[in-house]
Amino acid sequence: MILKNISLKNFTNYEDAYCDFDENINIFVGDNAQGKSNLLESIYYISTISSSRKNKDKELIKWSRDYFSISAHFFNKYGENKVTVKVIGNKKEVYLNNYKIEKRKEYIGYLITVIFSPEDLYIIKGEPALRRQYIDNELSKTDVEYFVDNIKYKKILEQRNILLKEFKRRSVSDALMDIWEEQLSKYGIKIIKKRLELIEQLKEISKEIHYRITDDAENLQIKYQTNIDIENIENSYRKLLKEHRQKDIDKGYTSVGPHRDDLEILINGISAKKFASQGQQRTISLSLKISEIEFIKKKTGEYPILLLDDVLSELDKKRKHKLLEEIENKVQTIITTTDLNDIENFFIDKGKIIIIQDGKVL
Repeated sequence: MILKNISLKNFTNYEDAYCDFDENINIFVGDNAQGKSNLLESIYYISTISSSRKNKDKELIKWSRDYFSISAHFFNKYGENKVTVKVIGNKKEVYLNNYKIEKRKEYIGYLITVIFSPEDLYIIKGEPALRRQYIDNELSKTDVEYFVDNIKYKKILEQRNILLKEFKRRSVSDALMDIWEEQLSKYGIKIIKKRLELIEQLKEISKEIHYRITDDAENLQIKYQTNIDIENIENSYRKLLKEHRQKDIDKGYTSVGPHRDDLEILINGISAKKFASQGQQRTISLSLKISEIEFIKKKTGEYPILLLDDVLSELDKKRKHKLLEEIENKVQTIITTTDLNDIENFFIDKGKIIIIQDGKVL
């Protein structure tokens, strides 16, 4: 996939901006608080129709304006495409090649980005819910069925939790709970299976990439953690729901299922969350992001667009060089930096330098 250009109106600190892109390397350069990350955010937004920072749409509208719009031309295996998003207050309209997109699932897979920013260290040191969100986001970029099943699962989970609370106030039949648990397990099983497939592929790819970036010094391992027997998911999940029903009634929420699972990340057999340095955590996160690129290529037949937001300054020279080698001549990359000295000359020479100043593309 190649992003050709993007146009912004009233998006964050941009009033009116346009930017063309090189098909290989693009480097946004500027001081802090000028709009580099916001321009990168607009690219992510146009690929997912949502914010990477979990902002509400209306929060992305420039101060004192009542709307924002983003338009972009891009190439994928289907040819050249144009996507436009316009947000007015709480209303959003999305058009792909002049066809109105009514549901987000219709757009999945057309324009895919992988973004890495300093905040992505949550993958390593954050709470389990953030790692689950990371898995869900990555699967939902290419798998429409997973995206839909995950929405259904969350709605059914909410209904079961409501029913659990009802048990404390009045008599509710076990038969009714059986119905909701059957539906919950139906979608929960599909989610767990897809997650296991993803992790199985990511762990092999990321292990090799991490070896190369760290000069064979660190062995990266990823494990999916669940209290469901993965050798017999269907029977195990249903059985656990019934076994935990009374405990769940007492607590008022569902204690087993994919919404409680986690990732365990190890470096040389030791917990990265507990013992890895910040530099190691950053390298792990980058290894995972690069492995996502390879996973998406395998899944879709084409590479996504890589967005790197102010991450190179925190890496030592050797790891920085190894990272840039991993992505060179492979994937369209867009990097933000305050200092070109953070980026090696061989990378700069092949790329396009784009100056960002005070919400303007110079």
